[in-house]
Amino acid sequence: MTTTNNSASFASPSGRSGGASGSEILKAKLELSIKQLPNPSLVLKKKSALIDLFDKIAIHQDIFPQLISYRDALSGLEINFQPARKSKTTAKTNQAIIDWFESFFDQFNSWSFMRNAVVSRDYGFIVMEITEYGEFDGKIVPVKVEPAPQKFFFFDRDRVLRMYSNQVRDGIDVMATWPNKFILVQHEPTLMNPYGIGLLDIAYWMAVGLNGNFEFMLQFAEEDGRDKWLGKYPPGAKTEEISDLLNMLVQLRNNGVAAIPDGTLIESMKNTGRTSTTNLYKDIDEILRRKVEKLWTGTDLTMQVQGKGGYSSSQSGLDIREDAVESGKQLCLSAVNQLVTIIQNLNGMTVERLPIRLQSPRKISKDAAEIDNIYFGAGMKPTKQLLMKRGYDEDDFILTASPDPSKGGETGNANFAADPEEYDGLISAFETYQELLKKKR
Repeated sequence: MTTTNNSASFASPSGRSGGASGSEILKAKLELSIKQLPNPSLVLKKKSALIDLFDKIAIHQDIFPQLISYRDALSGLEINFQPARKSKTTAKTNQAIIDWFESFFDQFNSWSFMRNAVVSRDYGFIVMEITEYGEFDGKIVPVKVEPAPQKFFFFDRDRVLRMYSNQVRDGIDVMATWPNKFILVQHEPTLMNPYGIGLLDIAYWMAVGLNGNFEFMLQFAEEDGRDKWLGKYPPGAKTEEISDLLNMLVQLRNNGVAAIPDGTLIESMKNTGRTSTTNLYKDIDEILRRKVEKLWTGTDLTMQVQGKGGYSSSQSGLDIREDAVESGKQLCLSAVNQLVTIIQNLNGMTVERLPIRLQSPRKISKDAAEIDNIYFGAGMKPTKQLLMKRGYDEDDFILTASPDPSKGGETGNANFAADPEEYDGLISAFETYQELLKKKR
């Protein structure tokens, strides 16, 4: 495979044109602001910062493990294709093209590609640039795909991706200027917000809270947990007398001793709800870390590993986390589809959506296996689609042993797919199984 380097040079988002007056610069900025759709992030507005502010949040010691764990879960996705003859939408697709793409992705660095696509979940969107092209089996293909800095890009009022430029006032239309070079992946975009929703934006203030050190917590606990002092002054007291009384109360609270006029009424109010500083710091830290975990994985149950119900809570948390990983597949699928389209354009192929399937490493729980066994024992047959959902390839199984006829199986060579004339029998078996369940209840 031969490679060539072809990288766009990014322009700085800031800077002034040489020789321009202050009024001309201000006018240009105003015109640009009218056409530019600003990032709706409240954090970026409050801090008057670019999106690279979230780079610091991404390496926070409590957020980085969650972020990397999620990317690791998606980096192992395998790119597979369904056979063209089995897909109604791709009945006319040349099987040889699908076979070629399967061979290409077998040697493509999909691990890094998937991780970069998932970055859109953290920042709201990600722009990936093809920096090297090569040749594979007689066709031009991307060799290296790298993430580009988000701070160099913005969306206009028509939701078109543009890049900042000192030479082009309205920015450069990325896709039109450099076709077949950039891939855009957006997380939860809307008509009003093409920048998407970034989890680092949501987690910003959590990270600020987690940065609170023990000294700050010590001071907070001391102020919150100390006894209260109450001073009483007679009706009609002057402002100076009230101020002197408050100063006496502060002196009593801080030093425990104070000189007060005879007849002044002061009493101490015990704080019965105080807690230790260590426990207070631990509770606040755990609450914030639970919020971070729930943000990335959809649950905080995986942190409950002790006490009654700890195992069931952790197992439920892991199951919900699998659902969160499933949602991230859509981001990877969007990136893969764009990559396939680019290859089709580069080589003059018919631009057609191929039957791509992203497959996770095989994993099945004990509960799912038991449920499958009940259905199979009732006479139902697993289909290839079910095996693929379970993480298997259609070539993973070769049935050599004869199934047990007493459990509804057939002898000899078994067919995974049920014949149409067998559907009535399968429905009857399912209804019989439902009746048995009702009787047991």
